[in-house]
Amino acid sequence: MAGNFLVVGLGTFGSRVAQALFESGAYVLAVDQDEERVNAIRESSSKAVCCNATNTEAMKAVGAFDVDTAIVAIRNHFDATVLVTHALRKNGVEHLLVQVDNEQEEEAIHTFGATEVIFPPRDMAVRIARRLIHPDLAESIPLTHDVAMIDIACPTLFVGRSISDLALRTHFGVNLIGIRHPDQGHGGERFTLNPSPDIRLHSEDNLILLGNLGQLAKVKNLSSSRYSSRNGGREESAHPTGVARFGRGHEGSGGLLGP
Repeated sequence: MAGNFLVVGLGTFGSRVAQALFESGAYVLAVDQDEERVNAIRESSSKAVCCNATNTEAMKAVGAFDVDTAIVAIRNHFDATVLVTHALRKNGVEHLLVQVDNEQEEEAIHTFGATEVIFPPRDMAVRIARRLIHPDLAESIPLTHDVAMIDIACPTLFVGRSISDLALRTHFGVNLIGIRHPDQGHGGERFTLNPSPDIRLHSEDNLILLGNLGQLAKVKNLSSSRYSSRNGGREESAHPTGVARFGRGHEGSGGLLGP
């Protein structure tokens, strides 16, 4: 199971988050006091409940305090948002994502237990700016204002090399956190989380990378680098940024991604 989630507030944002989580294989408890909204999400959630989320006893009865993560998306009712957020935190829900309507609410809600704040106008503006500055990373998953995770096809110059040999953290400033491989036997794919340093990469692999947006863009654009297989895999002409300088003389020390 991908995780247990509670979504409180089934407006446009809340319902879409609930559906996306459910389609990803997660357990999703969806709560709203609008019966029409609850009925609309029943087929796209594990359990949909019509109740007042500020009623602590009612929330306890439906299992709202048993989830790993809660998303509170109650628009235009900050008093209710505060009560729900406080109750969730008080009853042991550790990861709380809370939607707010302005920056004043954003600052205040942290004091009531929110671990992450969602402010759509600001978040959308930042996302659009990132896409304009780093168009090659449009499909990345932002984690902070300048850090993201991305899934890319294995660059040609990585093929046949081991993770320790590449030393991605040292030479590119990015972390390899997973590899997607085709599963020839079943026609699907396999996923390796935290791959061993001695794994060699193949042309069919997809790499899940975590790092700074600028560094991720450099890795994705490695097709501009020219390598010579005739001189032991050393670079024949350096990458324009100067970061793609690795060869046999820079093998990792055996850590996850090298030194």
